[in-house]
Amino acid sequence: MQSPKAINILALLSYCILLFLGTTFMYAQNYCGTTISNERADYYKSLKSELKKFETEFNIKTAKKSSTKAELNYIPIKAHIIRTSEGNSDFHANDLNAAIENLNEIYESAKMSFYLYEGINYINNDALYHFKKGNEKTLLTSNYSSEAINIYFIDFLENTSGESICGFTEERFNVIAMKTSCATNTTSLAHEIGHIFSLVHTHGWSDNGTTTELVDGSNCDTDGDGICDTPADPGLTNQNVDTNCNYIGGLTDANGDTYAPDTANIMSYASKSCRSQFSNAQFARMYAYYKLVKEDFASDDMDLSGTNVLSEIRVYPNPVSGGYLKFNLTSFESAVNYRISNLQGQIVLRGELSSPEIDVNQLPAGSYLISLNDAYNSVVKKFIK
Repeated sequence: MQSPKAINILALLSYCILLFLGTTFMYAQNYCGTTISNERADYYKSLKSELKKFETEFNIKTAKKSSTKAELNYIPIKAHIIRTSEGNSDFHANDLNAAIENLNEIYESAKMSFYLYEGINYINNDALYHFKKGNEKTLLTSNYSSEAINIYFIDFLENTSGESICGFTEERFNVIAMKTSCATNTTSLAHEIGHIFSLVHTHGWSDNGTTTELVDGSNCDTDGDGICDTPADPGLTNQNVDTNCNYIGGLTDANGDTYAPDTANIMSYASKSCRSQFSNAQFARMYAYYKLVKEDFASDDMDLSGTNVLSEIRVYPNPVSGGYLKFNLTSFESAVNYRISNLQGQIVLRGELSSPEIDVNQLPAGSYLISLNDAYNSVVKKFIK
């Protein structure tokens, strides 16, 4: 029989181990500073029945072998690059283009494609260059677009405790703050975009404690991240995932079953070098949430200024065939200039519309936006080459 002193020592050791595990899990959360409030969690849960309808729609579309890029939903990103007052930053337009290209590779499976909205907004301000979470109001007051996902690229980013983080999302306002060194690491920005479209971390709503989701999946629809093809996740850290991305934590759920989380999931807290994929149901959830909130974003097929002759214009054939993009109108009230850009915001062709068609033979295959402007109004259309 153990002495009371021995029992106390064992209890103290057990407490210290638990404290250490809890501390390392909280340390891991510093990669992502996004927190989901109880009110926001209740809001997401209230949408469940509406989301299910669009998730079914997504699954039907995905099952069709004939799915094409024409089914993509085009989503605007308003990029804000924060620099020193002298205009210096480690993040440049080519880095932004690479980040958007990477997003589009990942999110094509969710039938989403992102494009740069109205160019880059450069903010030269030493006071914002080293940014701490909680000071968002200073950014949003004069540097915010209500029609796009606003991403603020910042060289130095901290959470409210002053610890360095890769990014955080304020999904209520479609706002992401992103540390520039994390923006092009292939998964951190994709992780934050996941939050914009209602995904939570695979370990669940809270970053404290162990998930209540069971390994057998019997409560997967209500506990954990509420998605049933992501395995129950007790909270991943650099202490319980080895260098080969194997979970070595050995924790068990309430039934005594050992957790086997997916260390490759982009919404997990596994090391960035392990994360590489979303699950099919996560893609479906993001697609469904976008369908519910898409009116929040600027349309890629809209008249930007009110009723005018440009609002009647249509482009065809779409996708383009024969090398020419054609228009249904042959005359306009005034000279019309056009600008064609790719989804990274790079202008690839521009000129004045002098006939009801444009030669686009020189453009590589892909998706494009054409902006048409006369003296009074403008309109944007998307087309596929």
